[in-house]
Amino acid sequence: MTVGSPGMLLTLLLVLGGRILAGLETPLADSYRAAVYEHNVSFPRHRDVVPRLEALQLMEENLGKFDEQARQAAQQKAKIIVFPEYGVYGLGWTRQKLAPFLEYIPDPAGNPWNPCDNPNGFVSAVQTLLSCIAKNNSIYVVANIGSQQPCISTDKSCPSDHVYQFNTNVVYDPRGIFIARYFKYNLDSVEMQYFDRPPVVNHTIFDTPFGRFATVCSNDILYKEPTLTLVKTMNITNLAMPAAWKEELPLMSAIEFHSAFAEGLLINVLAANLHVVDLGYYGSGLYWPTGTSINASYFYDDDPYSEGSLVVETLTPSIIPSDVWDPPQFTENKRFAPRRLVNNAEQSSLTHKIKINGDIYTAKVFKFGEAYSANVCQGSLCCDADFEGGASGDMFAFGAFEGMHSGNNSYYLQSCALIKCAGRTVESCGQPTKHTSTGIDKMSMSGNFSYPYQFPEVFTVGDHPEIVTQIWYYQGSVIIDVGLYGDLLTVAIQAIDYSRQ
Repeated sequence: MTVGSPGMLLTLLLVLGGRILAGLETPLADSYRAAVYEHNVSFPRHRDVVPRLEALQLMEENLGKFDEQARQAAQQKAKIIVFPEYGVYGLGWTRQKLAPFLEYIPDPAGNPWNPCDNPNGFVSAVQTLLSCIAKNNSIYVVANIGSQQPCISTDKSCPSDHVYQFNTNVVYDPRGIFIARYFKYNLDSVEMQYFDRPPVVNHTIFDTPFGRFATVCSNDILYKEPTLTLVKTMNITNLAMPAAWKEELPLMSAIEFHSAFAEGLLINVLAANLHVVDLGYYGSGLYWPTGTSINASYFYDDDPYSEGSLVVETLTPSIIPSDVWDPPQFTENKRFAPRRLVNNAEQSSLTHKIKINGDIYTAKVFKFGEAYSANVCQGSLCCDADFEGGASGDMFAFGAFEGMHSGNNSYYLQSCALIKCAGRTVESCGQPTKHTSTGIDKMSMSGNFSYPYQFPEVFTVGDHPEIVTQIWYYQGSVIIDVGLYGDLLTVAIQAIDYSRQ
């Protein structure tokens, strides 16, 4: 188990201005306590179509755990808590089998409703329980449930059963009032078997005394809509994200990419993942931008017998006006000359094709010695790296990729990545591994990225895999100045071209 919990909070930007809340101009708090809960979800005992009452019994079991965690979060002075995607009923459905777990969810805009005070009986039982969790613990609650929304045959997107089934985030304020609803827009291929994509994208925003928030789900952050529009156009800097994010080493572990996303877009990310280790779902945290060092508080435990956990931390609701927001740009920024180039003459022209997270990289493969310098290109992207460390003999690959990412989600990607190979052969490079014995003393990495949105990540192994939340900083390249704690698994910069989606 790894729990990252820094003792100090560094912020990149000052808070500007205030917020209009409930008709009154309220000064924006300069910090807030937030919580995410990684939940070991209780699954149905069988997967037949069940009566509504049986479905409710399972969801009440999971919601009982939510209530307990909200109480603990409130005791630690958290003002908002985020629960995972699929957290009330688990994974693995068909359209018909999921239906008893869903509820009609009204549009909260212009129609204030407190389900805890005014329940709508059997048909809104889950919404009532979530509202009461918020009210009884005086905390904002962001949760993910399923909804059924009726539609008519003249709606060209209406399913044949005349009911939309949407993957839905709901938000309740500390009084239990239902304040926001989001229908997930970017469904993966599995979800499309039982959920519908909404005909229109939702840009779901809610105001609090400590900042303006948006809510999305999981792989929404890989696409322009709604996430990039929320951040770049609507100036959202606090993202509440229920997630069902599968571990995808070497580059797309949940804590690894979510922290990189916060750093790259200069936002706070509150990401609550499922804890279903045997299916590969784990890793939750609170991530914020700093530009230098500490930028995360998280939970990561891949023990199949482990339970989930609550993470609570203090964040700053940074506000970035659109006229000064600018994505990071590439600058040449190498900080040192390596002492000795290991087999550099032999390796300089020798490249291999290796698969990393489903993509074919052009890479140079080497055994780690005291120092190494490399350049590798694919398409228009060229990546450079210099690094020094102990002579472990571990096999590493330094690669470049440019093109359409292939997998469950498709998007245009540029990537520079240094990864530890799973074994001592070229064929093992790109395969998932959590074992390494290579320490890094100094490193610089850079690329001539043409995609403007870049996400830097550093992933190491101590007693367990962990993201590096200090020692390094990002400004057009990843720089490690004084040596990492733990041994190196991955250093990477990934850039997504949202404009081509």
